[in-house]
Amino acid sequence: MTDRRDAQFEVHGDPPQAVRATEELPPAAIAAMLRAPSTPTLLELLGITGQDHAELSALIEPALADQEILAEITRTAALLRQGAGLTVPEADLGASQQAQDALQQRLAPGEGLIAILALAVSTSTVRAWHRERGLGTEQSWAVLADLGQQMRVHRASSGRLGLHQLPWMALNWAGRLVDMGRLQFDLHLTGQGTLSERWVIGTHIPATGPLDPSAVEESFTCATEHFTTHYADLDAERPATAPAFGHEFVCDSWLMNELLPRELGADSNLGAFVDRWKIIFQQPGTDTAAFFVFGARPPYDAAELPRTTRLERLVGERLADGRGWEVGLGRLVR
Repeated sequence: MTDRRDAQFEVHGDPPQAVRATEELPPAAIAAMLRAPSTPTLLELLGITGQDHAELSALIEPALADQEILAEITRTAALLRQGAGLTVPEADLGASQQAQDALQQRLAPGEGLIAILALAVSTSTVRAWHRERGLGTEQSWAVLADLGQQMRVHRASSGRLGLHQLPWMALNWAGRLVDMGRLQFDLHLTGQGTLSERWVIGTHIPATGPLDPSAVEESFTCATEHFTTHYADLDAERPATAPAFGHEFVCDSWLMNELLPRELGADSNLGAFVDRWKIIFQQPGTDTAAFFVFGARPPYDAAELPRTTRLERLVGERLADGRGWEVGLGRLVR
C-alpha cells in the first residue's frame, strides 16, 4: 500500500481512487485567500485574463464584504473540496445556481460570480489528485485554465463577465478531465449496472481554433499514452468483448452529425474529424448547435444568425427553416 500522504488530504485506494480534503475552510480563510497578493497570479493560472481578470478582481472585495455572498462562496468551495478522483461524485453546482445568481445582482448583473470565486479557492484537492495520477504541474494548471476559457465563451454569448457551464467545471474540479493539446478528454463509466460496464474516454473539443487533423491525431496519441500509463488499473475486470482501456473513445457532441462531412467535405477539418467516428445515435439538439456555432443562447432569432462561413450557412439555414440540428454520440476505437 502507498504511504504517501499530504497533511491536508487523505488518499484513498492503491492505486489511488480518490483524494479528499481533511478539513473545511472557514469564511475567514476563504476571504484571506481571495485577498492574498498572489490572487492575480492565481487567476491568470486559471486562464482568467484581460477584461475578465480586471472585472473579476474589482468584484472580489465587494463580494467578501457581503456576509451572505461570502457564506455561499464558502459553502460552494466546501463542495468542490470534498473530493476528486474516480470514486467521488461531482459537486452539484447547478443546485444553487439560481439562488447564487440572485445574490450576485447586489454586486453586478449576470451569472456565475459566486461559483467562479469558489472554484478559484478550491484548486488544491483536484491538483493533489492530478499529482497522484501522474499529471505534472504544468499539465494540471492547463486543465484548470479551462475556467478562463469557459468565461471567455460566456462573454462571447452574453457580452459580460460570468460563467454558465457549471456542470462542466464541476467535472473538471472532480479531476477526471485532462488537456492533451487540441482536445480534452474525460474519464467516465459507460454501461453502468450491466455486464458491459467499463471506463471509457470522453472526447471534448474546446473552442480554441481549427481542428487540424495532425493536431487531433497527436491529441489522441497523447491521450492513449497518458491513460494507459497512469490508469492501467482501469483495464482490470474489463468485459472480455471490450477494447483495451485507453483505446476506446466516445464523443457526445453537436459535431457528431454526418451532415458535416457530407456538406462541408470529408477533406475539411470538421468533416475529417467526424469521419473518424462511428455515430451510435442522434437526438434533437438545435439549441446546442446554436450555442457552439454562433454563441447564441435562448431566446434567439435563428433568421438573424450570421451566415459568413459554410458551417454557419449549413447550421443556420436548418435552424431557421425548422429542420433543426441533431447532436450525436460517436465511438472510436484506436
